[in-house]
Amino acid sequence: MSAADRSRYAAVDLGEFRALMAKGLRVLTEDDYPTPLRESGLTPPVLFAMGDPETLRRPTVAVVGTRNASTYGKAVAQKFGERLAEAGVTVVSGGALGIDAAAHKGALRANGTTCAVLITGLDRVYPREHAGLFRQIVDQGGCLISQFAVGTKSAWEHRPLLRNHTVAALSESVVVVEAPIKSGSLYTAMAANELGRPVFVVPANVDNVNFRGSHQLIRDGATLVDHPNQVLEAMGIAIPAREEAAASPQNDTQRRILATLSVQPLAPERIVEQTGLPTADVLAELTMLELEGRVIRDTGGFALRP
Repeated sequence: MSAADRSRYAAVDLGEFRALMAKGLRVLTEDDYPTPLRESGLTPPVLFAMGDPETLRRPTVAVVGTRNASTYGKAVAQKFGERLAEAGVTVVSGGALGIDAAAHKGALRANGTTCAVLITGLDRVYPREHAGLFRQIVDQGGCLISQFAVGTKSAWEHRPLLRNHTVAALSESVVVVEAPIKSGSLYTAMAANELGRPVFVVPANVDNVNFRGSHQLIRDGATLVDHPNQVLEAMGIAIPAREEAAASPQNDTQRRILATLSVQPLAPERIVEQTGLPTADVLAELTMLELEGRVIRDTGGFALRP
């Protein structure tokens, strides 16, 4: 051991580590790793886990993409996370804003399990706004995983690339949703390809710059998918029966609103203007349509759910 190593180990705060162990922190070694990770050939020496890492012994699919996601991209990621979880798949992602968060939330919405692979020690919450999401992942039977020691802060450097490789290695296949040309999710896809894992890509409008990396993956041989059932079929996983929401609108107001919307968000005042309907009626029906899962909402307004 070098002098630098001795100095680094001497600076470790074992008090915080012991406190986390008391709260359920587990230290995993290669014997504990799920089969996809063991077979990857480039395993971290240890992994730290909160929650139930046994969920990673189920079929695993990574759903990844940009942090700066569009309404459409987040809706697609949630849809894939939800449907995959309904089929008994553990949805793996990086716990980041945007596509990662939407995929985790989709799995949780289906009462399924999901795993967030973090770029900090498990004593840190990064990003901070995901404290509640991370608690829900653990409480619902999923897990948080990190290859970085307790006390590791959120500095970028090379850690996202290591984390993205671990996401790929933990997963039997990878779904890329909304990846610009410069996107960490492209590295995840490249790592999956090197490991011989299938890579699936969700396309979008050809003029959407946020999907140019995604479309490049398709040109390079990744499989285009537009529905999560296609991923399940490719993996040989049974597609669960599901009661779909009624396909037709319930009244004329809903029909006029839905005819106005697209996958691009539209502000409520623009919906009122284009439909000619009273503001109160539009807002009431938008709330009902959102509850039924027919439309989605973000800061830009309302859009059709893909």
